Amino acid sequence: MKKAIIDSFMYVLILAAIQIVVGTVTKFISQTADVTPMITTLCSVISSVLTIALFAWRKWTPMSGQYINQRPWFTQFWVICLALGSALPMTFFTEQAGLELPPDYTKLFKGMINSDLGFLALAILAPIAEEMVFRGAILRRLLDAFDKRWHWAAIVITAALFGIVHLNMAQGINAFVMGLLLGWMYMRTRSIVPGIIFHFANNTMAFFLYRLFPNAADKTLVEFYGGNMTNVLMAVAFSLMIFGAALYQLNFRLQPKR
Repeated sequence: MKKAIIDSFMYVLILAAIQIVVGTVTKFISQTADVTPMITTLCSVISSVLTIALFAWRKWTPMSGQYINQRPWFTQFWVICLALGSALPMTFFTEQAGLELPPDYTKLFKGMINSDLGFLALAILAPIAEEMVFRGAILRRLLDAFDKRWHWAAIVITAALFGIVHLNMAQGINAFVMGLLLGWMYMRTRSIVPGIIFHFANNTMAFFLYRLFPNAADKTLVEFYGGNMTNVLMAVAFSLMIFGAALYQLNFRLQPKR
């Protein structure tokens, strides 16, 4: 168990090291000390590609087509519903808790969305890289090391690490809750595919929302819904119904790995 925990922290440090080195080299080549949206997007793409390649090459995240070969396509529909149903309630919770994304993060986020590489960075490469690290490598090691009765602890630890690496409370809380769902799906299937699909759906929804409504990032939910809290609560309730239905379906469809 001790080695599994050490390995888990090592994987996080490797991820951080890749991002730091790529960021430093990119800024050196571009001859700027500023962290611009374009540099952030480029660093995200390069870091994700290097992370995916390294974790696959070192086999820290075993690659197998076993889950895909089962053709669980309708199950992935419910995974997408789970992602869509959780987004609005989590946004509502973080706002009610008084948690806000730091202004610098908001500026970079909007800049990445408006970048030509934004969708590739946020919706495709980041989900694959993060699922390979946190579920395919870290959670896999912890599940193998922990007694089955303590698998919930492995999920919580992984979710906590996933939240911490986001480096701000607003995203961190959201990532922690997301990490619990992603961890549960991985524990059931021992595949990162459902997590990638969930991650993709979540990030894609955010990407196109801010593309369609450029000022949405600067508004609260109440402001977005025209100042009507009743409309916000109805939207949250509707999202929770989608979330509940998806969770119910997935509880049966994601069969425990034996």
